[in-house]
Amino acid sequence: MATSLTVVAPRAPALVLDLVADFTCPWSFLGTRRIARALLAVQGLASPPVIRWHGFRLPRVAAPASPWREHLAQRLPAGITVDLAERSLEEAGETLDIRFDFARITTVPDTLHAHRLVLLASGEGLHAAVIDALFRAYFEQGRDIGDLQELRSIGAAQGLSPAALEDFARVSAGSGSGTDLVSDTVVAEELRLRSLGVQNVPNLLLNGHVLVPGPAEVDTYVQALDQVLFPAADTAEAPPRLH
Repeated sequence: MATSLTVVAPRAPALVLDLVADFTCPWSFLGTRRIARALLAVQGLASPPVIRWHGFRLPRVAAPASPWREHLAQRLPAGITVDLAERSLEEAGETLDIRFDFARITTVPDTLHAHRLVLLASGEGLHAAVIDALFRAYFEQGRDIGDLQELRSIGAAQGLSPAALEDFARVSAGSGSGTDLVSDTVVAEELRLRSLGVQNVPNLLLNGHVLVPGPAEVDTYVQALDQVLFPAADTAEAPPRLH
């Protein structure tokens, strides 16, 4: 009697992605969408991918005449103009269903409270939706994501519970800088990342040992996923973990 053999491929291990990013960084927005595209190529995971957000605030230009353009200019290499960078970002965004509208951006806010909102949303499994909504609010709609009421509205629209929104509203009176436990957690994480040598965003760490630094294309993220899920026999020493 003929016997048929079935080759069973090993099931892919769990996948944990640590993303270091900021909401005033357009390449971070592109990165979230490119990572999502790359994950579509992953099959057979033991469990759904876990994406952990690490807020890392970029330095801001102090009260410039044109805040967004000044903010972008300080991050560009020599020879690249703001106009060229914006056109390039707009073209890249179109392939990822992002409609950058830089003309609508009137401020470069402190993103501490935006990162607080994400941290609170993660407790309810809604951080991915809130992250995307914050990026869209800033880069497509020109909304001030440093404003507490604006942020609370964004959180509510993404389904955060009344309890989470109440926690979000508990910040110091006056300047609104915030000294609550969640703010302290965001600041402490930022300091920890700086101590590990992080200076810019975005950065993606996969399963604690494969690092994709800076902006990357979808193919690069797919290659990194392959390296994590199907590692070679000999692996290099792992860099410091982000989490």
